Amino acid sequence: MAFPQIALAQLRQGRGLKSPGFSVIQFLEGVVDEMNSPTDEQAALIKLTMEGKAMSYPDRYDQENMLNLHKAKMYLEMALGLLR
Repeated sequence: MAFPQIALAQLRQGRGLKSPGFSVIQFLEGVVDEMNSPTDEQAALIKLTMEGKAMSYPDRYDQENMLNLHKAKMYLEMALGLLR
């Protein structure tokens, strides 16, 4: 058997890389729900931040943190879309 067939057989057997269980997917959905959605003002600041506009310190730390939270939520949503 060639390695591509072996790789797919291992996937089907649950060896190596495998899909997470239903409870893990539910947990990730809960995480996304817990993160909530940005307010209109927060969404506007996220947009400005993505355009490269930065506030002065110390507000810049919170601005960057908000952008990072937004990105994390987007990536989690993308991951859930791939896993469903």
